[in-house]
Amino acid sequence: MASCHEMKKGEVYICRECGLELEVVKECTDADKEPLGCSCDESESACTFSCCGSELVKKE
Repeated sequence: MASCHEMKKGEVYICRECGLELEVVKECTDADKEPLGCSCDESESACTFSCCGSELVKKE
């Protein structure tokens, strides 16, 4: 599942349903910390990204 903590600058994530592509232009400010230490991780789904009801996946 795509989360802000694991998304790195320059990577592209895509929706398998509609083809929408998102490129990471700035990393999460807490990307160098453990996932549970992420400042925007107040709930399990706070940092996840989806489109058309499905998770975004890293473009190969």
